[in-house]
Amino acid sequence: MAAKTVVFAEDLSDEDLETVLRIAKEAFMQSPAGGAVFAALASAIRRSADKELGGGWSVCVGRKFGAFVTQRIKAYGYFSVVPGVSVLMWKA
Repeated sequence: MAAKTVVFAEDLSDEDLETVLRIAKEAFMQSPAGGAVFAALASAIRRSADKELGGGWSVCVGRKFGAFVTQRIKAYGYFSVVPGVSVLMWKA
């Protein structure tokens, strides 16, 4: 995947940021089938994040969405690994 990663906002350790970006890139490379592609991507990202970074992650994936979240310190990321599609992750 040659797309440029853009981090819009984050409150993560450098190591955790690298991990969530890798997890998201891997999920996008899997190309889920079916009609609810963004929901499938969010689910895959959440499962991997829960496994690698501990449970409790919430994930939104899409082209257009609004969000207001309360998160734990060092547990928030808003980024894009594919042009035009954003990922919002947080732990409450």
